[in-house]
Amino acid sequence: MKSGFLLLGWLLCAPLLWAQNLIPDGDFERLRDPSCVSPTQAFQFSDSWYPLDATPDLFQDGCVLDESGSFFWDAQISAFSGSNFAGISSRWNSNATYVSEGIATRLTEPLRAGVTYYLQFAILNSGGYQGFAEDVSGCNLRPNKHLDIYLSRDSIRIDNNFSNGTSSTTAQLAARMDSEVISSRVPSEDWIMVSTCFEAEGGEEYLGITMPLGTFGDLPPCALSMSNSGVFRSFYYHLDAIQLTDTPDELQAAVSFCESESLDVDLLTLLDQPILEEALFFWEDGFNGTQRTFTGGGTYRATAEISCGAIPIMVEVEELACIPEIYVPNTFSPNRDGVNDRFAPFIQASNPIASYKWTIFNRWGSVVFQTSDPTQGWAGLWQQQVAAPGLYLWKLDLEIETLEGAKWIRRMGEVLLIR
Repeated sequence: MKSGFLLLGWLLCAPLLWAQNLIPDGDFERLRDPSCVSPTQAFQFSDSWYPLDATPDLFQDGCVLDESGSFFWDAQISAFSGSNFAGISSRWNSNATYVSEGIATRLTEPLRAGVTYYLQFAILNSGGYQGFAEDVSGCNLRPNKHLDIYLSRDSIRIDNNFSNGTSSTTAQLAARMDSEVISSRVPSEDWIMVSTCFEAEGGEEYLGITMPLGTFGDLPPCALSMSNSGVFRSFYYHLDAIQLTDTPDELQAAVSFCESESLDVDLLTLLDQPILEEALFFWEDGFNGTQRTFTGGGTYRATAEISCGAIPIMVEVEELACIPEIYVPNTFSPNRDGVNDRFAPFIQASNPIASYKWTIFNRWGSVVFQTSDPTQGWAGLWQQQVAAPGLYLWKLDLEIETLEGAKWIRRMGEVLLIR
């Protein structure tokens, strides 16, 4: 049994409109001046993003990169989406100073109270650099490697206080991202999508992504010997394709397939929603997973479990009669009485007819009528003369567009012309 393909595609529940990205320029493409400058200076030209203290980096495609500018800069890295991408770092110095970089943007609209929002972006973890001696390189220094997500009703600001080794902000911490790919000290080989969820208090208009904020506290015993040496530890991330959306109340889709066939569906492809990429899917009928085969029509329900909770999913599956029903009379009487005066097939098809040819032959095989117009029938004439009563042959050739591509159909038979 062959598998069908999607005919109707996906239909998201229109009132939700949840897929709108509230980040105005998640790909870092909108620059007031696209001139090539050092990545440490490029954020001054961004239309939507601004740096949170220190000097976060904005890399521009086509600009020559001086890799000596930073231990973490690599001219071979390309953007995940579009042409540009960002870079942020943190640096711990043994003389009790700490610098945390971050970036922030004003959202396209304020967040709504009580709504759970979904944040996703591409990240390339560039690992870290340890300037310590080997015997203390494993010291557990605070803050641990992760990313912080901040929200604020007003413009976000970070204060790096070099006098006491702290980084702080008045913005509200919305989420801490410390998944394995983020916390690892081993560099990523490629971009990886990461995500988190948070509930808004309402009215927040700014979002910031920062390296860890905080303070060292006291140096652990394993690092005391390095306290005045000036050595340091630093971490770095590349960021791109940042999206912020509200989570949907429900997702809906409608698909169709031909009767007597089957339909293979992958919910990730069908719904095409980033929030589902790490979800677990549980179907009402006991099936689990994103992929399944439908062999009958009906309403199928599933639940996508994500880190924020659960999203109901409804899939309407319709079986279509892809092969048309064809009826051809065996007699007709073209006597102009308004009844049965034209000879044509009756075709009931739910799928489009791509091509059509209707041909009538006399008993000697000569073509007496032919048309490619399904609305036309034979009026019982041949060479503009009344055709003789008797037996005639007919042939019908159809090309029908189905879920599996074009299907050719040929029917042949005979008809008795009565005068």
